[in-house]
Amino acid sequence: MRSLRTAARRFAARPGDSEEVSFEKVLILVVSLACCGCGIVWSAMYWAVFGVGPTMLLPLLFVLVVGTALVASAKLRDHRPAVYAELLCITWISALIEWTIGGAAESGLVIAWSFLGPIGALIFLDLRKAIAWLAMFLLIVAISAGLDPALLGHKLTVSRTVQALFLSMNLGVSLSVTFAAAAWFVGSMKIERARSDRLVAEMLPPSIARRLKAGAPIIADAFPAVTVLFADIAGFTDYSARVTPEALVDELNVVFARFDQLARAHGVEKIKTIGDAYMVVSGAPEPRVDHAVAMARFAVELQAAAAGILRRDGQPFQLRVGLHTGAAVGGVIGSSKRAFDLWGDTVNTASRMESHGHVGRVHLSAEVAAALAGAFALEERGEILVKGKGRMRT
Repeated sequence: MRSLRTAARRFAARPGDSEEVSFEKVLILVVSLACCGCGIVWSAMYWAVFGVGPTMLLPLLFVLVVGTALVASAKLRDHRPAVYAELLCITWISALIEWTIGGAAESGLVIAWSFLGPIGALIFLDLRKAIAWLAMFLLIVAISAGLDPALLGHKLTVSRTVQALFLSMNLGVSLSVTFAAAAWFVGSMKIERARSDRLVAEMLPPSIARRLKAGAPIIADAFPAVTVLFADIAGFTDYSARVTPEALVDELNVVFARFDQLARAHGVEKIKTIGDAYMVVSGAPEPRVDHAVAMARFAVELQAAAAGILRRDGQPFQLRVGLHTGAAVGGVIGSSKRAFDLWGDTVNTASRMESHGHVGRVHLSAEVAAALAGAFALEERGEILVKGKGRMRT
């Protein structure tokens, strides 16, 4: 079974095929082989009922044309010959079989197979072409309805028992194939929707994602009280010059993945990474009364986590961390690569707290210290000159 799956995946395969194209190639191979198998069965059945003649030979023609197209697709590494051969044969040969037998009742509604043409076009081609195939099917139905009275004198003799057998096989198998195609489509749609939802959830806070999906044209909110944290890896620029790009990205991924775990555990919202800097907010987009305390707890664990991760040279990662509390504006801007972001003096001041902080310490503004209200052991630093802010007590 595993070897069969491997062989199917290699059908018409080309280097660089997307996941969708690879799946389509496997699907058309499976569908074509299944329909060829049905063609052989139907040909044997018609031979037993009608003997040698056009009705018996038409299913074999289907097998010959589709089988040849499969070989051509494999050699060309292009599944489109098989797709068009399958769609054309399933649409027209089914109708021709009905006309040679002499009508819808006598053939057991074999024309139902023709509907697989538009269904297949919807799967393998675009919507515009699928509509054209649907129009072709409706034309065939109209032709069959018009031909039925004209074939009254040319109908093959078919007993009611055989008619019932034809009807059950044609409707049962063709509708089962249609159901399988619809089930595949619905299943794929649900998988893609779940994957899309997971990606959106990783990129945006849940409340923001819900508003965007609901069609909110602009998302802009004022947050009267939030705590913003900036963390920066000390000495990272010099260190990055001494390691390979692959090693650098790998180490950053380890560090920031650990930071993301801590952010989720403490209920704070990661905003973005800027190079080797990490920005987080507490109290937005979901307000919380204890935003400063939650962020302080996160900051302490952040420092401990960084110190516990060793670089390739054996040295621990070291952080400068800065916090500030105040008002901010949050929202989503842009038409591509959209993300929730924060703006305002609180953000700028938190960034200054980080850049003026000490390695291995959490640098707080006086506003954060007041919000913590004795919940943590704090060390007065006094007044310092902060770029763009003047003298500040921290």
